[in-house]
Amino acid sequence: MPDGLARLADREGESYRAFQRNFLNAVLIGVAAITATFVAADWLDLNHLGSVQLRATEIYVLFNLALLVLNRDQRMYVPVTASVVVISFGLITSALLFVPGDELRVVWYFMAIAGTYILLGRVPGLLSTVASIATIVVVNPRLQLPFSPLAVTTITLSLLSSSLFFFVFASYARSLYQRAQESRAHLLELSMYDPLTRLPNRRLLVERLQRAMVECRRNGRLGALMFLDLDRFKDVNDSLGHDTGDMLLMEVSRRLQACVREMDTVARMGGDEFIVLLPLLAAEHEGALRAAKLVGTKILEALNEPYQLGAHRCLSTPSIGLTVFSRTADDAETIFKRADTAMYQAKAAGCNRVHTLLAAP
Repeated sequence: MPDGLARLADREGESYRAFQRNFLNAVLIGVAAITATFVAADWLDLNHLGSVQLRATEIYVLFNLALLVLNRDQRMYVPVTASVVVISFGLITSALLFVPGDELRVVWYFMAIAGTYILLGRVPGLLSTVASIATIVVVNPRLQLPFSPLAVTTITLSLLSSSLFFFVFASYARSLYQRAQESRAHLLELSMYDPLTRLPNRRLLVERLQRAMVECRRNGRLGALMFLDLDRFKDVNDSLGHDTGDMLLMEVSRRLQACVREMDTVARMGGDEFIVLLPLLAAEHEGALRAAKLVGTKILEALNEPYQLGAHRCLSTPSIGLTVFSRTADDAETIFKRADTAMYQAKAAGCNRVHTLLAAP
């Protein structure tokens, strides 16, 4: 994956994980507040839960507050979410067993299933549905006030319908999110890569040059930048057509990439202009310049080879401006201007050559 797209994926992933944690925080606070209300109502003799359910609810509130603290660490999202789903299921089942006076207590299973789909996805949501239905069917005959067979059937069908709804909702939401990610990645690619050659454009090149300057300072080494312009490219376009010109640009980009290291960058600035970024060449100025000139010579030789462009065979040569950038003295725009000036000097000297322009001492 290109580094720009990889960084986007990382940012998108971090953004989504942050949303998940924030949503889980809201769930933890919400359920803690609701269950704390039940506890307070029992303490005030407004709604009696019974001793077993009251103690379970008090523990549940404290457990949720502890999970809220643990959720501050993004690595704890899955364990915290799984824990709140399990203990919520336990509390609801406890209410089913020990609060017979609440005829509507099975409603909480619906809430738990919905939360599981949203927080953990489709498979855990389906498992929560099966566990809820199985628990009601198995436990009901042992209840102090069992639900009627018709009520059990209604509850089962309602849970299945609710589960189906949230299964479809979770699937659709995931699909929307994935399409949004793909759209963002596509827009980023359009903004940072040349659509014809798939090479980085100026925007991404500037980013990489700035990063290379930081790496040079950190490692105590120098880098180089080459500005290439194809000689008489307009003649190819005018005589053979723009399609052939595009084929030439794509072949040039392929040859340039074959001449450099994996850590180097070949970028297209537009038209027939290319830039080659060579970071971390050598610690000494002479060594860095010598290494850059070797690459420049290799590029000259590669681009002087004949091009077979469909039915046409043609020759094309480059004019190359070369400059070395230091660890401290240069900024990105100055480096670009110096390489560009060197390229025009190469053209003025007769084309098809490498011309070096160094920073003033």
